[in-house]
Amino acid sequence: MSAEPVVCVLGEEPYLVRQALAELEREALEGGDPGLNREVFTAPEAEPGAVVSAAQTLPFLGGRRLVVVRDAHRWPASAWDPILAYLERPNPSTCLVLVAQSVDRRTRAGKALLAKSRVIRCDKPRDAEVPRWAERMAREAGLRLDPRLTAALALRVGPDLEQLHQEIDKLRAFAGEDGRVTLEDLERLVGDNREATVFALCDALGTRDLAGAMAALRSLLGIGEPPVRLLYMIVRHFRHLWMARDLLDRGGRVDRKAAAAALGVHPFVAAKALDQARGWDEEALQDAFARFLRADLGLKSGGGTEVLEALVLALCGGGRV
Repeated sequence: MSAEPVVCVLGEEPYLVRQALAELEREALEGGDPGLNREVFTAPEAEPGAVVSAAQTLPFLGGRRLVVVRDAHRWPASAWDPILAYLERPNPSTCLVLVAQSVDRRTRAGKALLAKSRVIRCDKPRDAEVPRWAERMAREAGLRLDPRLTAALALRVGPDLEQLHQEIDKLRAFAGEDGRVTLEDLERLVGDNREATVFALCDALGTRDLAGAMAALRSLLGIGEPPVRLLYMIVRHFRHLWMARDLLDRGGRVDRKAAAAALGVHPFVAAKALDQARGWDEEALQDAFARFLRADLGLKSGGGTEVLEALVLALCGGGRV
């Protein structure tokens, strides 16, 4: 990563944004005093004209300046003219960094920003990418996790890299000099979060564990998880189960790496899908998806908790929708 005259840090993952800004500061200031040659603004309170003025200021005692604008996506389209003019002739002694959650490619400002700046993507990872992030962070922290623990940590935390980093720091502080922790250590130190409870709900449904599924469902509803999102996650899980069932029905030995590629998930998740799919034949899966359709109609008609509870009962063999 090099500190070009204009950089757009684009995305919603705070951990990646922080990492990108730290690297840009190292590149731009090259060990100089940040207090002398760094300015930070926040949109929309900061006026674009003031930002441009700061970017055009010569660095103190030589070197380069770093000018950062947070939440640049909050500027209205009408406010961008000074920034667009600056993009045509940026000051080479300044690195202007615009941090935004998103950029509308259809607007004049969006097109110019993407065309005339270095774009650093900071998107939230997909579920299948989280174990690789956990492995990387653990290695950088000097923490020794085997693949089973890495997958368990990823499932427990979910696709939140900021929290994942915090949990790895916690594990590293607990681990001895050799950096080793056990599954029991992980379960005791790393608390369940919302994503982990969603996974627990889906896994309980996949194994027809009525008590476990109801406990997870009520926990999620109790903390305000939208029923529509829960239904979406359940449907996605059962779509994976049906794909895994199809692989099993083709005959022969099913390798979990091949299953992971077919399902688009981590091998650990694919192995669980294969195990759960063995308990579902095609007729049962067809019935499940018919129930999903009726549950969706029920939620759109004003239903809520009772719709999902009835669905859980039906999927686990305890009743009908």
